[in-house]
Amino acid sequence: MRKVEVFGTGCRMGCSTCKIALDDINQALAELGLEARVIRVDDIGEAQARGVRKLPALVVDGTIKSEGKSLTAGEIKVLLQEG
Repeated sequence: MRKVEVFGTGCRMGCSTCKIALDDINQALAELGLEARVIRVDDIGEAQARGVRKLPALVVDGTIKSEGKSLTAGEIKVLLQEG
C-alpha cells in the first residue's frame, strides 16, 4: 500500500494557498483505483527534517512530489502515476 503524506494542511497561518485538500487526494486515489494510507503532517519541524522547503507539500512513498503549490485532483493524479 502506498503512503501519501500531506504537509501544511493544518498551517496555523490559515492562508488558502497552504492547503492541499484531502478530498482531492482521496478523489485522485479513487479515480486511479489506488489504495494508500493518507497522512496529514502539521509539524513544521518534521517537514524541515524531511527536506520539505515550501508548504504545502505532497510526499508519496517518501519522495517529495510537490512543494509550495495547492494541487487539484487532476494534478495529484499525475503525480501519483509518476514512477
